Amino acid sequence: MGKTLPIFFLILFALLGSIHAKDTSIQVVKDTSIKPVLLADLSPKNLLDSLAKPQNMRLYFFRSEGITNTIESTESIETTRDLPLLKAIQLRNKPRETWKFWTLLFNLLFLALIRLIHIKRFDEIVQSAFDLQADFSQYADKAGTYVASHTGLFINFIVAVSFFISNLLALNHELESDNYAGVFLQLSFGLFLLYLGKIMLNLFIGYLFKVKQISSVVIFNALVLNNVLGVALVFINLFFVFVSDPQIANIIASISIITILLSVIYRQIKNIIMISQFSKFQFIYIFLYLCALEILPWLVIFKVFLNSW
Repeated sequence: MGKTLPIFFLILFALLGSIHAKDTSIQVVKDTSIKPVLLADLSPKNLLDSLAKPQNMRLYFFRSEGITNTIESTESIETTRDLPLLKAIQLRNKPRETWKFWTLLFNLLFLALIRLIHIKRFDEIVQSAFDLQADFSQYADKAGTYVASHTGLFINFIVAVSFFISNLLALNHELESDNYAGVFLQLSFGLFLLYLGKIMLNLFIGYLFKVKQISSVVIFNALVLNNVLGVALVFINLFFVFVSDPQIANIIASISIITILLSVIYRQIKNIIMISQFSKFQFIYIFLYLCALEILPWLVIFKVFLNSW
């Protein structure tokens, strides 16, 4: 009896320990089984579980999808690299415009040389341009002394007008060219031939129809007024070329065009007054002569200019 009592207590403690151990093991299993269950929900273990989620199906059957996307992206990058990048794009080099500076400098020096060599003749030409009652016979008797001055001023006029027209075409983009210096030279040569042909035509018509006095007055006024206009255009070109603001440049260009138009109108008025002073021709013949050789060509020129403006 004395030995059985300790054995009984040992068996009782063993049973209690086993019961406690079972409870703790269950608790441990319950505590630790929470996370595996959550992991199993995130990543399905079999094919049937993945049917409910299409993104999982793509992982099974389209395993190379991510690789192809990276390949396509690299190919698209390689194809886009064929295009020039922003740093590789270079603006078109602006054509050098030093010829404008040298042309204006030559024009000014040439005009100053004419003024220094023939000071008296230069002043008389300018005064005669603004004299509506000028006596043509006075200048006809001394025509030889004005040849050098008129020739020099006429060259100055051709250069100034051609320079103005070439810069006007460049400003309004009427003529797209990379070599406006060549355009200037072509205009100079063309205007020289045009005025030379006009002078020869006036002399031929005057000799043919026996109206030499009319043709002489027309040629004289054309030379005088154009030469004075060329002097004015030299200084206008200085502002027209070196002004950086396009709006101001357009204003100066408009002033120049209006000046040329007014000089043409003034010249025809002066022709009529001077011809009627010493000739006996009727006004209708004088007007028809001026319309045929002076007014009509200018109307055609301004018509073409207005259509392209």
